[in-house]
Amino acid sequence: MFRQITCLLICSASIQGFAQEEAASIPKEVPETINQVKFITEDKFMLSGHYFAGNPDKSGVLLLHDCDHDSSSYDKLTKQLSNYGIHALSLDLRGYGGSVSEKFSHTDIKRNSKDILTYQSEFIRLSSYWPNDVLAAYQYLRARVANNRDVAVVSAGCSSAQAIFLAAKMRINSFVMITPVLNYMEKEHFKNLIDIPVYFLGSMHHTNTYQTTKELFEWNGDPRSTFKIFKGIRQSHSLLNGKRYLAQDIALWLNDTLAK
Repeated sequence: MFRQITCLLICSASIQGFAQEEAASIPKEVPETINQVKFITEDKFMLSGHYFAGNPDKSGVLLLHDCDHDSSSYDKLTKQLSNYGIHALSLDLRGYGGSVSEKFSHTDIKRNSKDILTYQSEFIRLSSYWPNDVLAAYQYLRARVANNRDVAVVSAGCSSAQAIFLAAKMRINSFVMITPVLNYMEKEHFKNLIDIPVYFLGSMHHTNTYQTTKELFEWNGDPRSTFKIFKGIRQSHSLLNGKRYLAQDIALWLNDTLAK
């Protein structure tokens, strides 16, 4: 176990060093504005997100936030991706951010639920729409990326399951999974996918997500996969945005993995 953790830390240090070496080649300013976009799902619901139109010859990245934030929590990472000219769509999941209606609102669910059971029941109802919503977001992004280019997915916390469900339907180039929250069946779905490169990010002392991240990393067979761990209990966007260089590291890894 000691050797394994040591190896992981050494690999993480190498990635950080590589990011620093490549930093000089990254444009210093985002060439275009990241715009809010809206599109309709099959059940006629209006989804919202933030989209950066990348270069014609570049691939795309779909970003899925966790259950406590919205698409704005990926602003740092989206800007780093745009520096590489990558098409980036940060989706507001139904009930969050700009994807809210009178019928679908996570804020209203929390406000109106009198007990945890009511909240859980209403949240399950809300999240049952997410697989189709994420598919609609993928199709929106896919239509803007050249046919010979690929799409990767970034997920955090609870949205990791949505990335897995999408990969079971569509060809996904790679994943970034930040402190993934998955139940037993969702982990089994991951293990049934073909091996693709995954960038895992975890907190050692957040036991549940650390154990999940470690299990999936050990199962994954792609040699381009990496596992970066930090001490502490920070999760998802708190961990991502709490380290200044992480967004740059992830964008660099995605750019390299998506390159052909």
